[in-house]
Amino acid sequence: MTDLTPPAASAAPGRTAQVGVVATGALLVVAAFLPWAGVRADIAVLGSLSESVRGVDDWSGVLTLVAGIAAVVIGVAGGERPFTALAALPGAVTVAVLLVFLSDPQGRGRNASFSVGDLVRVEPTVEYGWFVALAAALAVTGFGLAALTTGRRARR
Repeated sequence: MTDLTPPAASAAPGRTAQVGVVATGALLVVAAFLPWAGVRADIAVLGSLSESVRGVDDWSGVLTLVAGIAAVVIGVAGGERPFTALAALPGAVTVAVLLVFLSDPQGRGRNASFSVGDLVRVEPTVEYGWFVALAAALAVTGFGLAALTTGRRARR
């Protein structure tokens, strides 16, 4: 009879979380350089024009970059210890920073939006880089918390 049990996972119980923290932290670093926001102008005579702003062009993008670097360092230094769980902190802070960026408390987005009949319409947009940064920040937080729970199971 064939043994259908999987190989022992005790060789690296927190390894998946550690690799996940490093990979998603690196993705967070890359996402800081992607376009996060922009302004799109639809002009009847000229068509559509747009301009994008990268994440690092704003303070929240710089914080995202620093958080991504911190997550990578924590993931690399963490090893199989629960130290990797500390990556949840920069991940959660980045999620909050991204939500503040989206809410635009200074009102720049509201001031950039206007319309002149059907001739001209200008409005702010959220670009793909912001969504990549949010997904990476949530993943860093999740892998950090997973490292905490796998560290507890490995000790039992």
